[in-house]
Amino acid sequence: MLDPGVLSILEAVGTYGPDVRAYRALGNIGVVAQGDLLIFNYTKRATYAGTWNDVELASRGLIVHWPTATIAALAFPKFFNLNERPETQLLALPDGPCEITEKMDGSLGILYRTPDGPAIATRGSFGSPQAQWATRHLHEQHDLSGLPDDITLLFEIIYPGNTDGPVLRYGATEALYLIGARRFDGYDYGYAELAKLAEEFGFPLVARFQAQSIAELVPLAETYSGIEGWVVRFANGLRVKVKTLEYLALHRLAVSVTPGHVRDLLLQGSQDFEAFVVNLPDEFQREAQTIAAALLARVEADAQRIEAIFHGPLAAYAEAVRLHGNVARKDFALAVKANYAGDATYLFSLLDERDIRRLLLRAMPLAEPERDEVE
Repeated sequence: MLDPGVLSILEAVGTYGPDVRAYRALGNIGVVAQGDLLIFNYTKRATYAGTWNDVELASRGLIVHWPTATIAALAFPKFFNLNERPETQLLALPDGPCEITEKMDGSLGILYRTPDGPAIATRGSFGSPQAQWATRHLHEQHDLSGLPDDITLLFEIIYPGNTDGPVLRYGATEALYLIGARRFDGYDYGYAELAKLAEEFGFPLVARFQAQSIAELVPLAETYSGIEGWVVRFANGLRVKVKTLEYLALHRLAVSVTPGHVRDLLLQGSQDFEAFVVNLPDEFQREAQTIAAALLARVEADAQRIEAIFHGPLAAYAEAVRLHGNVARKDFALAVKANYAGDATYLFSLLDERDIRRLLLRAMPLAEPERDEVE
């Protein structure tokens, strides 16, 4: 059964055809055309907004033949981390069996057909470096004769030159790891079926992890090393990601989600900080916002404390400076030195009618703030 978002996109294609700009009305998505094909991809703004309508969820590399408004490749819909969304809270997940596979740190490859034979796109591009490498590798190493035209194979693209995004490295490995397959009617192949496809067409298969439930992964995520994490697939097709603390720590450094970098961006201005957050991977957008909120809350608390001193015990001294100028400034300085020397810089800034929040932020000690539970 097709996702509602896919059906909405197919209906829209019947109306808009190759007009890629028209699809912006459907949500935070981008559309790229190549010949008679369109590839739909959610934008970073969709992740930042976090509202996720049906079209945005379906736009994760969906490829449509626009002259006929039919599917040309059916990728996975967007799926989320454990505890990231209400439906991925541990207690909200389906009961019953699930399949757990290793989550590899490469690029998603999406099989589609062209007049020149099969090709591979990445999530939002027909011609990215990863897509070009994967298509060459496919032609050199694999023969897809006999694969039904209504099946989309989905891969993790792994090769040494793929340095744009992945954090983990796999040495000299060059391969298209089969991680999924979907039929154009929405059917989602289970692991045993993937194993048959992998054997028939010579693809390495993503490793299955021997755990019985997603709950078993929660403590393992704290200590496991060398992998990004796991993908858990439930019988109804729902997928959930669980990432290891080691991987998150490595990735956090790679994308500069640190209190120091967040503080520097806030000093540059709210627009610079927002642009930084929008471009972060999903896992770190909320974390960066949490760090920023913690820093700004500490700044505001300090500012209010210092302003209370200025408008309270020092109010008479400040008023004297206002009335008599530098003649009274010495008395103000003596009162500050005697009682509030640690806040002198900020109290004199208030005396000179300057906002102290930027000064406080610049001087903020950068101990790591508390973070939300790992996703």
